[in-house]
Amino acid sequence: MDKPDSREMYGEIANLIGSLAKALAMTDAEVIGAVERGEVTVDFGQDPNGNRFVAVTYGERKIRIYQGAIQHDEPPPGAPS
Repeated sequence: MDKPDSREMYGEIANLIGSLAKALAMTDAEVIGAVERGEVTVDFGQDPNGNRFVAVTYGERKIRIYQGAIQHDEPPPGAPS
């Protein structure tokens, strides 16, 4: 793999891990461990309005990460009500 491509991919993966950490209220290291153990699944989707998102499942939690927004199926643990 060409060096610029691998640096670009590293940046994209780091951004994804950061977004997952924010969405799941976890640290980057916790997310990486959960992904390595197969506890987090990631897929791509599109809502009825045509907006694309990253679909994340962690246990019973389902989250959609849109460009600039995170939508939870229910508030994350410890979130203000």
